[in-house]
Amino acid sequence: MRTWSDNPFPDDIPLSSVKLAGDNLGVGGQAHTVERLADHPGWVAKLYKSPMGPQEAVTLGRLVKLPRSMTEADRGALDRGAAWPVSRITDGSRTVGVVMAEAPARFYVPFNLRGGRRSGPRELQLDHLVKDSAYLEDIGVQPPTRQRRLEIACRFLELGAVLERHDVVYGDWSYRNALWDQDSDSVYLLDIDSCGIGTRPWIASPDWSDPAFPEGTPLTVPTDRYRMALLTLRCITGTRGEPLESLSRLERDWSASDTFPELLRQALDRGDLRQRPGTATLLKALRSPGGTGSQTDVAPGSNVTGFRPVRHRPAPQTADGTATAAAPPTPSPAPQPQPSPAGDAKDMLVGCGVVLALLALVVVLFFVVWT
Repeated sequence: MRTWSDNPFPDDIPLSSVKLAGDNLGVGGQAHTVERLADHPGWVAKLYKSPMGPQEAVTLGRLVKLPRSMTEADRGALDRGAAWPVSRITDGSRTVGVVMAEAPARFYVPFNLRGGRRSGPRELQLDHLVKDSAYLEDIGVQPPTRQRRLEIACRFLELGAVLERHDVVYGDWSYRNALWDQDSDSVYLLDIDSCGIGTRPWIASPDWSDPAFPEGTPLTVPTDRYRMALLTLRCITGTRGEPLESLSRLERDWSASDTFPELLRQALDRGDLRQRPGTATLLKALRSPGGTGSQTDVAPGSNVTGFRPVRHRPAPQTADGTATAAAPPTPSPAPQPQPSPAGDAKDMLVGCGVVLALLALVVVLFFVVWT
């Protein structure tokens, strides 16, 4: 199911017409409850703890309509990988909730529990991806290969690039809002309904704070660039903690001819927000090892054919067997020039000529001496 294009709802629906199935899928954050719709399988209603403010409601209305103005490629990326809001739920003049697609079943897996038991399906979050292989095996999740980590990072960057192209500020990049599939490169982004356009109010995101945006500062596209770069770094390395330390380890194991680590450092380490590379630029550099990374816009959905698989020496591993970083291929040494056959023949003729001249001189001297 396409998560926006297949929706059967008007832009606004009254609360009185919402038929809940009665199974609460979650609470927390701004949500009082998230429940499946009884009359529309595959769709859920998120009801807020308190009605949205007027400006928030206007922004949500713009988000609901936004995919209509997108290119088919951008809309396709959202249809595959985002719980995009498709309808505001209203109670009179108040906006009290939103309708969106339910996350597909492939983003839920049972976990191993103590005593040999298994849990019911649970979200496979970015939080689990940024763990070592031993932990994932212990809970019964297939650890991603180095190549799979690169592909997952590309998928998240693809979504981030779409948002940036349309001036959508997500802001809430975190361990819990991004889901991934252990059997493919598919990803899924939650809580789009809280996005801003152009800017959004500050939202606390522990371990993801942008040093250029003090607490309480309204968020804009540059902080999304920072957090997308941080998410990409953590996807690839499987490590959390101090970003620049992780980046230094990645740089040591990455081809010196590739621009991706340099762009990643610019996104994480530059005080001048204008110098932070766009998310599409990071995506281009990661998909094209050894490239310049200068292309600033990349059509989404192209990583199956445009992403060059990484083939290179094995990366150094941690004690648990997890690769510390993924590195693009190192170019082979350029072939040394070989002697030209034509040049060899020319040298031989010159040598013969010199020998004949010397013989002739000897003969002449012989006759001069004896006559």
